[in-house]
Amino acid sequence: MNLDLYLFNLINGYAKKSKLLDFFAKLFAVYSGYFLILIIILYAIIYRDIKILIFPFLAMFFARFIINQSIYKIYKKKRPQEVLEINSLIEKPHYPSFPSSHTAVFFALSFSVLPYNITLGLLFCVISFFMALSRIFCGVHWPLDVLAGIFSGLISFIIIYGLKLYVW
Repeated sequence: MNLDLYLFNLINGYAKKSKLLDFFAKLFAVYSGYFLILIIILYAIIYRDIKILIFPFLAMFFARFIINQSIYKIYKKKRPQEVLEINSLIEKPHYPSFPSSHTAVFFALSFSVLPYNITLGLLFCVISFFMALSRIFCGVHWPLDVLAGIFSGLISFIIIYGLKLYVW
């Protein structure tokens, strides 16, 4: 058995065994991203600085629509619920599994917040980590998908941050 399948079975194996755990997994997998976006918007309003929004949103856009979309065009990995009988807690998204766009987008956001506020950026990274783990728990991603999503978010952050330093 490969490591990706082993870790997926280990994490997803806890699904549908505790209503409370299932609730929190679905909450993180589906809704925590909205919370992060709301927090960054409030942060920009409080500090009256639109740049706090522009840089993270550009990184999010780059991760999802440039990096991930490019990979989707050449590599169409099936989701766990397409190849296994599993404990799926949320509806299957309509795009390929690898890399995880949720993970890429919200890690790009999290990494992009770090230069503005390290504490808030680290909190965003923790929430994004639980989101990624929950996507596996809920049965819509393989562990390798979320690792690739983290890498996609990091690459996006590095590219956009480099452009930001050059332009601003």
